[in-house]
Amino acid sequence: MRKSFLLLILMFGINSCFFNQTENTFYTINVLGTDLYEKPFFNSKILKKIKIGEKINSVEILKAEQSKNIDKELSLLGNFIKIQNESYSGFIFSSDLSKIKPSLLDAYEGIMVPTILGKENNKRTIKRIQKYGNKEFEIEDEITEYENGTYTYTAFDGCFHHVYEFKNMSFNEVYHQLTGRHVIISTTMEGNYIEIPKFIEKKGNEYLFEVDGATNDLKIIENKNGTYTISSDDCT
Repeated sequence: MRKSFLLLILMFGINSCFFNQTENTFYTINVLGTDLYEKPFFNSKILKKIKIGEKINSVEILKAEQSKNIDKELSLLGNFIKIQNESYSGFIFSSDLSKIKPSLLDAYEGIMVPTILGKENNKRTIKRIQKYGNKEFEIEDEITEYENGTYTYTAFDGCFHHVYEFKNMSFNEVYHQLTGRHVIISTTMEGNYIEIPKFIEKKGNEYLFEVDGATNDLKIIENKNGTYTISSDDCT
């Protein structure tokens, strides 16, 4: 009995340590890099930018909720997180983080963008009838189901409609999926730099964005069930 009881304690301790470590693990998802602050304030000195996709283990999550302004009408809510490792220590704002480990895609010459859709589970095509004006057309939707969402691609009359429906993701995570997927990379004599879509305004349950290029009607939709959708059109 004594040995069994001791073994049970050890197993519980190992599982508890693993659980706590998992609970305190995050990943950076800001395509522009994540600011490491000296103190838990936005006007504090920025010590460095942490590259995208880096694993972060928190020491402490501060309780006071704050907001990071993207624009006058758009803010990302979150908390400052204290981190410390062998290379650096400081504070990171949680709006740049996800519990989901991102896959990094090479957008151009080493500029990486994140996706947290997860692994692909299923892919199928469905046909439907869509009415435009007085005419009916047969439309094909290519649907790809992922671990953390669904992507629907529809081509019609020279335009391409993209819809990403996410599940179990916060607005912050979805926002960084939008900026990462629609990043603009410019090449100059001084090197490559990136720009993200500009927030325009909020109309009802829709957050509207603008981006250079062929992409139109780029937006985040806040659904009634608490999930979020990214929708856009590309026309030639």
